[in-house]
Amino acid sequence: MKYKRLTTFALLALLACFALPVAADQLSDKAIPWKDLPADAQSALAPMAERWEQLKPKQQQRLLRKIDSKKFKQATNRWKQLSPEERKRIKQTRGRFEQLPPEIRKALRQRWQNMSEEDRQAAAKARRILNQYPPKQRHRLLEELHALPPEERRAKLDKLKRLKSDKSNKKSKD
Repeated sequence: MKYKRLTTFALLALLACFALPVAADQLSDKAIPWKDLPADAQSALAPMAERWEQLKPKQQQRLLRKIDSKKFKQATNRWKQLSPEERKRIKQTRGRFEQLPPEIRKALRQRWQNMSEEDRQAAAKARRILNQYPPKQRHRLLEELHALPPEERRAKLDKLKRLKSDKSNKKSKD
């Protein structure tokens, strides 16, 4: 009997621990003005400063909970090191992604998560190479690449990279 009560109490305490963050999110229905954030939070969230007031209170709370994580700090440092053009390009890409239907976004996220680290790096490399081309040419190249087997695709990407670097070297010499 004593152990049953103790077990029940422990389970209730555990349930309360899991429920508190959810309850805290639901209770935080008031936006937090940027000026009211502590200096260290403002520093960590600096890339979000322009958009902070437009975020929903739940989003603000979630970000405030994450600012102490190592992953969050690394991401903000990477963002700070990007050029304005790179930031603009990333925002545009994110906007296009958000315009996709939810099922397609979910499928793309799942596909990315299922990729090995090597495949992710190869995909990022391919994207960097293709981003050097104008949109119409880039889309045509993407269609061609998708039709190729992986080995041929890598060879074609390497060739495209060499062509682009040869052209930029030629321009710098002229």
